[in-house]
Amino acid sequence: MTGLRYPPARIAWLTVAILFVLYIRSLADRYLMALMVEPIKADLGLSDLQVSLLQGPAFAVLYSICAIPVGLLLDRSSRRWVLFGCVVLWSSGAAFCGLAGTFAALALGRSLVGAGEAGYTTGAYSIIGDSFPPERLSLAMSIFVMGGVMGAGIVFLLGGPLVGAVLKGATAGWPLIGHFAPWQQAFLITGIPGVATALLILLFPEPPRQRAAGVPAGGGYGEALRFILANRRAFAAIILGIGLVYTVTIALQLWTPTYLIRVHGWTPTQIGLTMGIAQIVPAASLPLHGWAVDRMFSRGRRDAHILWCLMTLLVAAPLAICAFLVGNPVLTVALFGGYMLFILSTASMGPAATQVVTPPELRGRVSAIFVLVTGLIGMALGTFLVGFFTDKVLGDPLKIGTSLILLVAIVLSISAILFAQGRAQLRRLAAVRD
Repeated sequence: MTGLRYPPARIAWLTVAILFVLYIRSLADRYLMALMVEPIKADLGLSDLQVSLLQGPAFAVLYSICAIPVGLLLDRSSRRWVLFGCVVLWSSGAAFCGLAGTFAALALGRSLVGAGEAGYTTGAYSIIGDSFPPERLSLAMSIFVMGGVMGAGIVFLLGGPLVGAVLKGATAGWPLIGHFAPWQQAFLITGIPGVATALLILLFPEPPRQRAAGVPAGGGYGEALRFILANRRAFAAIILGIGLVYTVTIALQLWTPTYLIRVHGWTPTQIGLTMGIAQIVPAASLPLHGWAVDRMFSRGRRDAHILWCLMTLLVAAPLAICAFLVGNPVLTVALFGGYMLFILSTASMGPAATQVVTPPELRGRVSAIFVLVTGLIGMALGTFLVGFFTDKVLGDPLKIGTSLILLVAIVLSISAILFAQGRAQLRRLAAVRD
């Protein structure tokens, strides 16, 4: 290998810190809708199925599609400027949601948020992958991904009281936005200031690209797809297995607030405080997951990333099922927090494993494929299935807890099988990269 010139540690960690902060910012725009499902439904006359389309496919389709051209840009041009444009795009999309007065317009705004966030995560994976050697990568990736999980928690912790205040008319007299519906005002308040945060990208340098001697940059996707298909068991675990875990976790994040409102009569403020803590505290464990996998990997366990995902999934799944069987809402949130404590291992292990087993000259494109597939599965499938089960199978909005149980039991079982089947090939690929 040539070009193995990793940035100084202080620069590498500054890069992670800035990407971490912006990841928190992105999740705020993504998850705010979860706290306003009922007023949006009432104002626009939507069903649960339509809301599930807004929270899932409307966001996920462009999130996934845009990962493909962004992957090419990341391998051919300045990754910093790609990220800059992505932050501007998703923030503008969030503000546009505040201007929407129909289902179609709201879906368009959600799509723009998805398009911007797709490029951001893909670019961040590539930059972090070139900033740290493999034996230190899992910890760095875990800390970055912790920003995403904390972002979701912060949305609930701070967004709950904010949404509660806005819905009660706290911003009704504000200039320019006072004539919008309260839920629209919430989108405008969070989206417009986000455009300025793109300037943070300019505070860290572009890391040198790590690639083999004589290997040119920037081919098409054919080579990346051939590499993935030639190692299909490993990538079925990394991409499909992780994507299915994502779909359960995202569905629980987005639909548990509605469950607590419908079944237990909680307010957005109550949900925000408790659900925020239940996600922020487990997020703090992400560096421990990264540290544990780095130790396993440095001791020769080349399937450490997926093995750890399998182990934590087997603990997390029963906790999620029990969360919707107990009759106490406080216990529901506590069990949800326990699920997050273990399942969050997968949030960083998928991106880290992708970087470890992929040749450096393919990382941008393979990372884009990872984002494409996990985005389509993670953000579209689970949220849609919950709405579908509730509306079309069970036919009762109050049975949303049963829908969530079905999702956890079916989907996480498939993930566990994929993780188990992919370990042997993952060991061989990681050994080749040594």
